[in-house]
Amino acid sequence: MKFDKIDWSRAFFKTYIEKRSFLHLLVNFNRIWVCHISMFWFYTAYNSPTIYAPSGSVVPHRAMTWSVTALGGAVATLIEMGATVCEFYYIPTTWNNTSHLTRRLFFLLIVLGLTAGPTIYIAGFDSTSQVALIIGIVQFFISVVATVLFGILPSGRMFGDRVASKSRKYLASQTFTASYPGLSKAPRAASILLWVLVFGCKFAESYFFLTLSFRDPIRAMTGMVIRNCSDKYFGNSLCRNHAAFTLTIMFVMDLALFFLDTFLWYVIWNTIFSIARSFALGMSIWTPWKDIYTRLPKRIYAKILSTADMEPRYKPKVLVSQVWNAIVISMYREHLLSIDHVQRLLYHQVTSEAEGKRTLRAPAFFISQHDTGAKHDFFPAGSEAERRISFFAQSLTTSIPEPLPVDAMPTFTVLVPHYSEKILLSLREIIKEEDQNTRVTLLEYLKQLHPVEWDNFVKDTKILSEESSYLAGGNPFAESSAADEKADAKRTDDIPFYTVGFKSAAPEYTLRTRIWASLRAQTLYRTVSGFMNYSKAIKLLYRVENPEVVQLFGGNTDKLERELERMSRRKFKFVISMQRYSKFNKEEKENAEFLLRAYPDLQIAYLEEEPPRKEGGEMRIFSALIDGHSEILPNGGRQPKFRIELPGNPILGDGKSDNQNHAMIFYRGEYLQLIDANQDNYLEECLKIRNVLGEFEEFAASTQSPYGQWGAPEFQKAPVAIVGAREYIFSESAFPPHSLRGRPSRPFEHGIAGPAR
Repeated sequence: MKFDKIDWSRAFFKTYIEKRSFLHLLVNFNRIWVCHISMFWFYTAYNSPTIYAPSGSVVPHRAMTWSVTALGGAVATLIEMGATVCEFYYIPTTWNNTSHLTRRLFFLLIVLGLTAGPTIYIAGFDSTSQVALIIGIVQFFISVVATVLFGILPSGRMFGDRVASKSRKYLASQTFTASYPGLSKAPRAASILLWVLVFGCKFAESYFFLTLSFRDPIRAMTGMVIRNCSDKYFGNSLCRNHAAFTLTIMFVMDLALFFLDTFLWYVIWNTIFSIARSFALGMSIWTPWKDIYTRLPKRIYAKILSTADMEPRYKPKVLVSQVWNAIVISMYREHLLSIDHVQRLLYHQVTSEAEGKRTLRAPAFFISQHDTGAKHDFFPAGSEAERRISFFAQSLTTSIPEPLPVDAMPTFTVLVPHYSEKILLSLREIIKEEDQNTRVTLLEYLKQLHPVEWDNFVKDTKILSEESSYLAGGNPFAESSAADEKADAKRTDDIPFYTVGFKSAAPEYTLRTRIWASLRAQTLYRTVSGFMNYSKAIKLLYRVENPEVVQLFGGNTDKLERELERMSRRKFKFVISMQRYSKFNKEEKENAEFLLRAYPDLQIAYLEEEPPRKEGGEMRIFSALIDGHSEILPNGGRQPKFRIELPGNPILGDGKSDNQNHAMIFYRGEYLQLIDANQDNYLEECLKIRNVLGEFEEFAASTQSPYGQWGAPEFQKAPVAIVGAREYIFSESAFPPHSLRGRPSRPFEHGIAGPAR
């Protein structure tokens, strides 16, 4: 109640605002510049003797050759000095912590004198004596040592280590410019080996194919003078120096190619290392498919299910069959598979010929890979179902944490920021022609992208329509003597189904088409539908791993479902931060209400404004939370479950992060998964959530805060705070219809974060 009396400018202030500029290219990548520009100088200076040879000669004195080549060390020192000067700009000087930067700058000036000073003496006073030769050789070796150290050591570890030091005066540097991640022995060795191979190959190849090939043009063009030329405006001043201009451009181009050589060898060796690591992890694309699919049931049992405490009387095949059948049926409900494909992929109960008992028969899918002569049509060609199953099977070939039982797994929340993304496509958007030239509707475009899924959807819709007709009094299966004559009429009657997905304009039919299109476009409904699979996955795992719970309710499916729902709600929350919810138009409110009715456990956090308490004051802003169980008010809105007044407008800068921040107070559990409103999820991937949460080492947590300045002894190895996961973004890159335009795909984005880790 006292918020409007607080002087916020005096209550809170920033001690430092981190800056962003192109100077970061020098501060953070100074070693890249040293390794390239300094080495380019060493190579080119040694192979350009005619440039610094005495007048009338093409061969310089030996002392001069050593000294000019040694200036590569001076170049490296100047780069380090520039990075140090720029570092003053990025470190808050109000903390009285820049003495180490001044000390480093002083030492760099000494190194500059050692690497550049002898050249002044040799070039200006003595270049022929034995003393000058000795000075040049010493200068060269000092420059080589300086260049190697500057190219290997981070600037924060030069002239006094402020990265690992415990002195408080280094805290700003450790935070802003000297924050380096640590590596264990094996990854560090692999990293060193990678860069040794990259730069070893690069320096060898660049010398022989870039520098040596440039030596002759330098010798020919140095000192070249073009005579008897004139220009109307510049006279002969330009054309007389044309060779010098051309040589300068060639030097710049050679330097650019010097950088590109590094990129070439990085791509080559990184590919080799990646393939080797893929083989080591068992993830290679060359791993035989028959091994991946043949071992899939065992891997589901060993890696997806928590079976350590289960009674041995429950057979692994029975448990695995429930998980696999649930995955296949989920794809059928998403219209990825036809009923024929489902029958080939499901576990079936059959009568055993030997014992006369009912037994489970695994689908031929798991074993048919050994039969090279058989052709088995398990998936539509190039279908989404095939992609998902292959990725799921491959992901289980890696080493992943063992899952905890469902009742012991951590609680987590999925948080999605939403601003103006489409929630659910309207019928008008689906069937309206966006472009008068192409005459293509969004639905037609989606049907071309997903022809198999559309056929499955139409077949499903026709069955639903026929069942409705039968319940209404008709009998679609009754024999008719005029069946042959009506065949053409029947085909004509099916045209509406294949065209727009419905024949009756009733809302329940048009809504099915809207949902089908929305699940294949960039909509919030697709994201919510995908990540609500966490709830299905938790219920499935809890039911499979606890058969006694099923037996307890003795066939009472309603009570069993309530128990599964209770466990799912305990472990999983879904919050959408709908910043503009209170300002939605009628269509947007209807779509948001549809989400809440379809998924009652879904929670929506939004901003709500109220007039100021006194005239002339600022608007009061609240963060409110509703879900599908909230009471519906007379105006059609919902009564918030929580309503928290904020000190002001939370949208200060970056809209997405501020949108998430205002909803952060409503998340529950130990972990938070941050998702964009253009991502999808599947049941088979949701089954691995316990393995992902196991990456946080929940039961090895220390009581010491990992965010303390130096932490505790057990934090020699940094605790896991963020886990990134591969995502499949459904934003298309090229869309004829306007409604589908979205961002291009990005390979990585979402992850799970532990707030107290």
